[in-house]
Amino acid sequence: MNKVFHWLIYYIKCGVNILYSYINNYNFIEQVEPNQEINNQKQRMEKIDKYLYKVHVEGSYYEMGKQYGKAMRRVLEKDVKIFIQFLKNNNDLYQRKIIEKYKKQTIFGSLLSYYEDNKKYFNPDIIEFTKGVSEGSAIEYNKLLYANLFPDITDNHCILVSKIIENKRMNLRTFDLGCPQVTHSLIVFNPKISENNSTNNTKIHPNKYISLNASIVFGVVTGISEKNIFFGETYYDETLGELNYNGMPFHHISHEILKSCNNLEDADTILEKCNRTSNLQLMLSQKQNARIYFSCVDNLILDQNKENVESVTPNEQGNFKKNLHYLNSIENVIKEFIPRTKSGELHIMVSYDNKIYVSVTSDILQSYNNTFYEFSLDELFENHQKHKT
Repeated sequence: MNKVFHWLIYYIKCGVNILYSYINNYNFIEQVEPNQEINNQKQRMEKIDKYLYKVHVEGSYYEMGKQYGKAMRRVLEKDVKIFIQFLKNNNDLYQRKIIEKYKKQTIFGSLLSYYEDNKKYFNPDIIEFTKGVSEGSAIEYNKLLYANLFPDITDNHCILVSKIIENKRMNLRTFDLGCPQVTHSLIVFNPKISENNSTNNTKIHPNKYISLNASIVFGVVTGISEKNIFFGETYYDETLGELNYNGMPFHHISHEILKSCNNLEDADTILEKCNRTSNLQLMLSQKQNARIYFSCVDNLILDQNKENVESVTPNEQGNFKKNLHYLNSIENVIKEFIPRTKSGELHIMVSYDNKIYVSVTSDILQSYNNTFYEFSLDELFENHQKHKT
């Protein structure tokens, strides 16, 4: 009964938002001021609205996880409880997405089976971050693990666009994924790596970068670095090869790209060596250029490498092409193009002119119909700021 009720409410909410989008060209843009200082220290966590928090973390990945867990403990407790119940109610649905060699009696057992077989491939930074979150929040590690393995068995259908508007690059990423209503976090990572712990592939002074995701999911599916490298991923609707879960998930690889790369050529080097195979499209962009890759079972294909690139699912092609003419200013992108394309049931990020614009789904309005919060990248990446826990 809980399962039926959840999906009934979900599809009613989707239907209401589709109807509302036909009359909505009033998406507000609300500028977010820098964190207030208390005793000359900026606050580590800031509540932007009921379903969006901004959190600054710094140090090793374990230290950053611990800071995040401590600052967001109450939010994480609530969201983990919601998510675990969601998986219990939809055990049969998601068990069907698990390949046979990992399938156990419950979805939780299946996810752990997948993890044990593949953890050797995972980004150790994200494992350490998750352990830190568990320590800081006093939430059981496996409960956080379930949420972070969940994206690997789902098909997220999204829009990715990178386009030059008035001589400046605009990046747009909408995120569609059927899951329960949880809080989102805009995490500003400031990794600190000692010279003794660095490797040949890791800079001693890594880049700061931002991730927008559900509060309990720590991979980067939507992000941008201080080098203005933008990352987004989406599921590819046409089968490129047999789905294979072996290797490092791309939402783990994206951390390494944003942390380590100064340009798209650096990112190419990382992607060429990656061992993950799945049906995904990846978008990477910087000021001068943008790229979309196909990831398939055999190799990584550079599909688009030009000034303007896009990835749109077949179901959204009609709305997308019909409203392309609105991609001519940041105001029209947010107030006209996004609601008319009706994509972004979970979250949306737009970057333009050294700012990002973020919208997340709330109780009634999905992100494509909701307020967009404007953040200055200079302020988010501000150097040498001490944050109060």
